[in-house]
Amino acid sequence: MNKNCPICLGLGWVCGNHPALSWDKGLGCECGAGIPCECNRAGDPGVDEPDVSGLLIQEKYYTKH
Repeated sequence: MNKNCPICLGLGWVCGNHPALSWDKGLGCECGAGIPCECNRAGDPGVDEPDVSGLLIQEKYYTKH
């Protein structure tokens, strides 16, 4: 999160309906759900996202009739 972000004003969250406004009633907009700002989602550009594809387990569910 960037404390000097001009979009979220350092909050790390923006309005879901207006992503160019910080998620703050007084400084921006709260008419939508809060979503992470680009500065909050960006992370370290030198670090790749972890591979989580192996974490999903599919189980077979059967329905008795």
